[in-house]
Amino acid sequence: MNTLDCLVYISRARLNATERQDHLADIVKVSTYRNADAGITGILTLQDERFIQLLEGTPAALDLLMLHLHFDERHEDIRIVARDQIPLKEVTGWSMISPPQGTPPHPQISQMLAAPPPAIYPWRVAMKELVSMPV
Repeated sequence: MNTLDCLVYISRARLNATERQDHLADIVKVSTYRNADAGITGILTLQDERFIQLLEGTPAALDLLMLHLHFDERHEDIRIVARDQIPLKEVTGWSMISPPQGTPPHPQISQMLAAPPPAIYPWRVAMKELVSMPV
């Protein structure tokens, strides 16, 4: 049986304000296919000039994805802020989802960006709230 991990990384966006929504939509579109092939599910948002992404999958799949992300020029200063083993995926039904355009910043995520908690649970709750998934 494969174990599952959940990780959250943050990175600084290297996009100007006019490019952000187009690039975010492109990332979600491409990630939908790539993540499905790798058995990864996730939530991606752009808030406070940073990408925040929650990912669920096997440790090997997540490690490989994180390696590839370091070559994506749309962001820099990638940091894994939380990672833990999980019993089940909670982001189901999507290989990648992002909040709809115009969704206001999530206040808890803003607070967590200032002082990132190392535990995965608060990130999972806030990211799921952001995409209106039941918590």
